[in-house]
Amino acid sequence: MTIPSSRIRLFGREIDLVTDPDLGRLARALDDGQAASVYFCNVHMLMLSQEDATLARAMDKADLVLADGVPVSWLQKRISGESAQTVRGHWLMLEICRHAEKNNQAIGLIGSTPQVMAELVKSLKSQFEDLTIGYHLSPPYSSGELVSPKEDLNAINASGITWLFAGFGCPKQEKWVYRYKSELNCKILAVGAAFDWWAGTIGKPPDWME
Repeated sequence: MTIPSSRIRLFGREIDLVTDPDLGRLARALDDGQAASVYFCNVHMLMLSQEDATLARAMDKADLVLADGVPVSWLQKRISGESAQTVRGHWLMLEICRHAEKNNQAIGLIGSTPQVMAELVKSLKSQFEDLTIGYHLSPPYSSGELVSPKEDLNAINASGITWLFAGFGCPKQEKWVYRYKSELNCKILAVGAAFDWWAGTIGKPPDWME
């Protein structure tokens, strides 16, 4: 599998078309490719982008924006006539952890609260015994856009991680990635509620609801 090369325009935003449902192949393609920022777009994000110019700009400048919801992939399918797939951020996060463990790559985690972060680290290590979590941070809460001090960015780069998962929630995480991706030497995926779901602090909706 290669990185998606075609995009479908929905409500003014360009959403990358994925036709291969194999997340393992997608993880390997992301590792091999140049994509440094990956967003997961659902209807909520699409609607927010109609009113939030910064979010819209962040989405337009992202390397990949994947359909994270059946309504989004269904619209892609209707427009393109192709077998558009939904790519759930939380499932791809686990697949990348599996890929990282196998290939001796380190991951990083940024976002949420110290309590959730502690449970998330514990959960990931229980699922991937040899996974290296080279960096994790829960920044102080900010009601507006998150501003990271230079020392935090330096620490991320110094950690040597290959992958960084950002879990601030939409649209804060997308704006953070857009602001700092050029200063970071890793691939960044904005995965939102995945932190709480895999930490077990909030129940994940059943698959049929997704």
